[in-house]
Amino acid sequence: MVDRKEIDLQKVYVKIKNTLGNYVETPDFEAQQILRQIFKATYNDILIGAKRTVSVEQMRNLKGIVLRRCDHYPLQYLLGEWDFYGRSFLVGEGVLIPRADTEVLVEQALCFLKPLSTPRVLDLCSGSGCIGLTIALERPDAQVTAVEKSPVAFSYLLENNERLGAKVECLLGDALVPGIVEGMFDLIVSNPPYLTKQDIEELQTEVQFEPVEALYGEEDGLYFYRELTELYVPRLPRGGMLAYEIGEGQQDAVAEMMSAAALKSICQIRDYNGIIRCVTGMKE
Repeated sequence: MVDRKEIDLQKVYVKIKNTLGNYVETPDFEAQQILRQIFKATYNDILIGAKRTVSVEQMRNLKGIVLRRCDHYPLQYLLGEWDFYGRSFLVGEGVLIPRADTEVLVEQALCFLKPLSTPRVLDLCSGSGCIGLTIALERPDAQVTAVEKSPVAFSYLLENNERLGAKVECLLGDALVPGIVEGMFDLIVSNPPYLTKQDIEELQTEVQFEPVEALYGEEDGLYFYRELTELYVPRLPRGGMLAYEIGEGQQDAVAEMMSAAALKSICQIRDYNGIIRCVTGMKE
């Protein structure tokens, strides 16, 4: 018989928060996320000090997560999933962690697609699929194709696609290889690698666990924007849109690339922290 014990969620929460306090920026939030994952606890459960009967294995798992988090291993990888646009995406080593900043790109995409019927959408450098799959789930009539180069990241893309029922066409391949995907697309979106050489050298500890190939955009951080813009603007029909997530301070350089490729109505959109995070352009 497996040994079990009763715990008070509020007391466990306080203990986790205090333990993480010297190691992470938001120990209260992270303590809530850990309890939610392991014990399926809501914030109200924690607030009222709800009791849980738990196994020795659950407690061992809890302690292991907290200890690894104190070593700055990403919480998202420890939990094995992370929320994006109201849905939970599976993540782990080898795939970029979905971030709230990227939701701004999804919002711009959905706004553009609103008047279109059965649009074709292409998501390049898809990773976990958080962008392309979310668009497909929010617009079930859209025909969405997602391209990812890394076999490890692609496995997460496939699993998330099946788990969420997004019905996206997933292609394993390099988006920079001409002909990897065929046809025209009303909307092309991408969150490509965009960190500079200096950014990579100064990465905070947590981000160093994420795949460098999903982060590094060569010395100036702009390599993928140059290549993708040249390759994929011809795949847009008149009225089609190209939409990128960008790194901080890259908006003017990316906007100039779009303008040089004859895109018009170029817009720069801020994220929830007031940083310009997206650049979009239309083909006229």
